[in-house]
Amino acid sequence: MTRLRGYVITLTVLLSLLLAVNLNLSLNGVCTFDPIYAVVVTLFGTLFLILIDAITAWLTQRLPKKWLNPYFWGYKVFKFEHRLYEIFGIRKWKDRIPELGGLLKKFSKSHLQQRTPQYIYRFITETICGEMAHTWSIITGALIFVILPNYTLNFALPLFLINAYLNLLPAMVQRYNRPKLCKMYERLLVKTEEILYNDSNKTLQSEH
Repeated sequence: MTRLRGYVITLTVLLSLLLAVNLNLSLNGVCTFDPIYAVVVTLFGTLFLILIDAITAWLTQRLPKKWLNPYFWGYKVFKFEHRLYEIFGIRKWKDRIPELGGLLKKFSKSHLQQRTPQYIYRFITETICGEMAHTWSIITGALIFVILPNYTLNFALPLFLINAYLNLLPAMVQRYNRPKLCKMYERLLVKTEEILYNDSNKTLQSEH
């Protein structure tokens, strides 16, 4: 809840700044729209983008499992990309990004709860779902330019950028965490196979 509160506060601050700027432009006669128009359009645009994000999240949670193969080339995270995230200081802020998986699918990605191959693999596929949801939210968020064609620089563009910013950060976190999870999954898989192999050998020896 602390992370979600931070997300709401960030969104509120950014929207308040946007509204304050447009109200100032309106009251000083720089722009021709009136203050009430500024308030209504800002609220409408915000609700529209929230709806877009919700629909995108709902759809990605229902993707076929075969589409979530972490070894598909499209989901690969390159080493230079991983270093770039660290340059942006992702280690300092990644744990502050809200995690809504526990609400949408009852699978929280806030921390590891088990260390089994099955659980880690599920965790990896959930990072793919999260990445796709946030990426498509940014792309479909461009519809705001169609919904709000008037005063694009005052409303549509800032709202699009706010939405993109709030979706880009969690998408980066998913991609940053996935290589480490894949390595953990592979190590656990090897250990499990070794245990099964040793157990089978012991069984055979006991039979003889």
